[in-house]
Amino acid sequence: MPTIEINKKDFEKLIKRRFNMEKLSSIMNYVKGELEFENKKEDNLKLELKDVNRPDLWSVEGVVRELKHRLGIKKGLIKYSVQKPEKNHLIKVSPKVRKVRPVSVGAIVRNLKLNEEALKQLIQLQEKLCINFGLKRKEAALGVYDFDKIKWPINYTTFRDNEIKFVPLGFSYKMSPSEIIEKHEKGMEYGKLVEGKDYPILIDSEKNVLSMPPIINSDYSGKVTKETRNVFVEVSGFDLRFVLPVLNIFICALIERGGEVEQVLSTGPKRIATPNLESKEILININEINKILGISLTEKEIFNLLEKSGFDYIKDKNGILIKYPCYRYDILDSRDVIEDIAISYGFNNFKPEKFKESTFGCNSKFTEFKYKVKEMMIGLESQEIATFVLTEKDKLFKTMRLKNLDVIEIANPVSLNYSCLRNWLLPSLMEFLGKNKDVEYPQKIFEIGECIEVEKDSFKNLSKLAYVYSGKDVNFTIIKQQLDYLLRNLKINYKTKKLEHASFISGRCGEVIIKKENREISIGFLGEIHPAILEKFNLIMPTVAFEINLNKLV
Repeated sequence: MPTIEINKKDFEKLIKRRFNMEKLSSIMNYVKGELEFENKKEDNLKLELKDVNRPDLWSVEGVVRELKHRLGIKKGLIKYSVQKPEKNHLIKVSPKVRKVRPVSVGAIVRNLKLNEEALKQLIQLQEKLCINFGLKRKEAALGVYDFDKIKWPINYTTFRDNEIKFVPLGFSYKMSPSEIIEKHEKGMEYGKLVEGKDYPILIDSEKNVLSMPPIINSDYSGKVTKETRNVFVEVSGFDLRFVLPVLNIFICALIERGGEVEQVLSTGPKRIATPNLESKEILININEINKILGISLTEKEIFNLLEKSGFDYIKDKNGILIKYPCYRYDILDSRDVIEDIAISYGFNNFKPEKFKESTFGCNSKFTEFKYKVKEMMIGLESQEIATFVLTEKDKLFKTMRLKNLDVIEIANPVSLNYSCLRNWLLPSLMEFLGKNKDVEYPQKIFEIGECIEVEKDSFKNLSKLAYVYSGKDVNFTIIKQQLDYLLRNLKINYKTKKLEHASFISGRCGEVIIKKENREISIGFLGEIHPAILEKFNLIMPTVAFEINLNKLV
């Protein structure tokens, strides 16, 4: 769970109220937070947030903003004022960055009042957003710059290693991009994100380097201090659906520090002025609220609770049209709004009821069967792994040298890495091996996991077992012996039949067939992985594998 550090005096200054520790701990329930402190006189506190879906709360500014509503200090929706971009306040995105890191957006915030604690909070929020929401800077990386040192417009382009040098933040001498990756702490940590490519560089109109996204700012303009009053905030990445939330959440935090916002125009790949801090809308039904919460709230009570949640509302013939703030990226459905109503109502105000029915659960026979299979695979001295059901279509087919098949695809995926449901396990295991290629060999891994196969107009949820063995002397005979061990102990007779499968070496792949209800059925395959696939995952050891459908064994 996200844990943030806050300073009690800074918190009280922002919220314009004073609290003893008992009261402070109590009101943190409104943000699903739990305070950690060694003694009641301590000012520096840790707040563990029990909700991972609220990145807007990952700093004291967001917590204060939320509590102002819950405590009735503020009511209704915050309406942000954003100035339109000046003509030369733009980021010129070069076509060169399309294959490297294609998106860069920004905002200008003026008249900030910063102190040491404010700087700590903004750095904390920056890190939390980049690591947790931005997936360790891969999908989104945020930089903050001294606006007054920048000569506009800004160019976002690429340079070869021998074409540019600049002084990175924290250093006193110029370095090339490759030197930064080799010697700078952040370069060593995040250099793999730009490995093997031209280097993305943010540079102003007088050739002053601002940063090398997503690695490090320059020492020239990337140093923000207590004296800094005006800042430029930039977020780079691959997809606006990651980049824009990071920008908006950070800018809204700066507004809590007295900042005044001005838009910046970005010219590519889509021409866009940011930030857009307009509210969003969702329709809910009064009857649905009371039905889900199990209470009987009047319209007036609901409207009051909506205001305490930081929402505006318009009564509509179809229900209530809710206007909610731009930083609330967790609101996807009417139930998310209803949860906020419940929080404002107070969970302690709900009366507990006894269960009308009391039942005891137990594992199904199929679950017990999977446990048995798991124990046997561990008996092969193999390591169990668990990978995501959501994956990328290219990983399922193109990477494995297969033609595309129908799979369940996500309509609006946040990332292409999680854009469809897998129909087999082997690609995930191969990817795992690729990420652990430097670990001692031989490597034996397996997974028992859910797969979804499309059949005409329907689909089937299946439990499959995949096993991969990578080592110096592995071959078809060895993988067949491993499968023999498993099926013999399960008392299942089987045979193998020659199979041509593009993921395996020709002539070294077999189909696994069992007899069930007087007919032969195929339950999977086994064989030696094709060298072309090993090369794609940077594997140098021979690798064998099998994958079977466990549903067909029971």
